[in-house]
Amino acid sequence: MTKMRYNRAFKKGIVAILFCVLLFGSIVAFFIISKVQYDRLVSGMQSLEATIVDIDLDIHVKAPDEQEIYIEYEVDGITYSRELKTDTAISFTVGSGAHYSIGDKIPIFYDPQNPEIIASPRSQSVGIFWLIFALLSLALVLFALWWMIKWRRKFLVTQEEYDKEGEELRRSKL
Repeated sequence: MTKMRYNRAFKKGIVAILFCVLLFGSIVAFFIISKVQYDRLVSGMQSLEATIVDIDLDIHVKAPDEQEIYIEYEVDGITYSRELKTDTAISFTVGSGAHYSIGDKIPIFYDPQNPEIIASPRSQSVGIFWLIFALLSLALVLFALWWMIKWRRKFLVTQEEYDKEGEELRRSKL
């Protein structure tokens, strides 16, 4: 009986699919870990509304959606002034067309033990879109992996056919 082995296309396909499984699986894991960390961060915090006191939109230095937002908020009669980092829900919202003005109120979370520690609400719509995209991509790649494993016998060739395929590949590279 002749020795059978999987052709080169099957091997390359399996490697590509396994790479995609790792890639999309990592993206899904990133979103899950990020959500857990954020929930843990804000779990002991309290919410309040802060007032935007200044917005720096220097379009010559920053990207079009990048901005510096300065806020003030009051906790137990003490007023705190802070810059709100642009990697928050506000920066995502600005990128989608919303505009903020000085005097607008925005929600934030603060640590009751140290009110200088703040967090802003996350943009759920952006994160959910990319999570759904990654999950659908992962499902598609896992289906392709299942299909290749189920029909793997179609990719079996004899040793002679395998060697011939290798020779043709080497000739095409020259």
